[in-house]
Amino acid sequence: MDFREIQQTGFTQDYEINNSRYSSSVRTAENSNLILDGLSAEMRRVLEPSLRSVILRKEQFLYQEEDHLEYVYFPITAVVSEFKMLEDGRMVEISVTGKEGAVGLSALFSDSNVVSNCVQVSQAGQAKRVDAVTFEKLLRTNEKIRTGLSHFVDTYIRQISQKAICNMYHSVRERFCTCLLMIQDRCGLRTLDLTHEQIARTLGVYRPSVTNIAQELRECSMINYSRGGILIRDRKRIEQAACSCYVAIGA
Repeated sequence: MDFREIQQTGFTQDYEINNSRYSSSVRTAENSNLILDGLSAEMRRVLEPSLRSVILRKEQFLYQEEDHLEYVYFPITAVVSEFKMLEDGRMVEISVTGKEGAVGLSALFSDSNVVSNCVQVSQAGQAKRVDAVTFEKLLRTNEKIRTGLSHFVDTYIRQISQKAICNMYHSVRERFCTCLLMIQDRCGLRTLDLTHEQIARTLGVYRPSVTNIAQELRECSMINYSRGGILIRDRKRIEQAACSCYVAIGA
């Protein structure tokens, strides 16, 4: 199944970006990517001519499974999720990346240049991108850049491993809370541009389960929500309700 079909079955209308709210979100979030910031001045000068600033739209698909890698993305205010398809047709999130990382590196480091999973924008925002062919050449000729990226690749692998355990053993309520925290950590906003349908797909569960949990959390004054948005009201209590994976892979 090509996940782009989802956008052709009614979801697009539900997830249109509110421009005024989006502009405000961009202004309040930290305007940087930690990987790019961590490069030496020399390496930034080498890479900068190839970087392009882009706006990633909510629900935009950056890659489909088995796509040839065209760009590597460095999120700034955007948050991007990687999904795996389940046998029953549902998909479940296996990693989430924001300003701390990059999207597409795993394909380059595997030398395949083929994307193994579906990658979709969960929170609209800014990013930098570089042509994958150009970036691969830089990796081959600049050991310092390869070394600088190795920490993120290790973190990415640990996150996938931890999420496999999380999806198997932790309750939907715990995973729901962990999901909210991980997204908030990466976009820096109190109000997350999320729907129940989107969270259900992220967790690989059916929407009624998410709706019931959201209602419970709202009644406990931990969150509030309206169409297309979830406000985190009591982060400390959400942290207490999250599974242990948040401590392991959260920020």
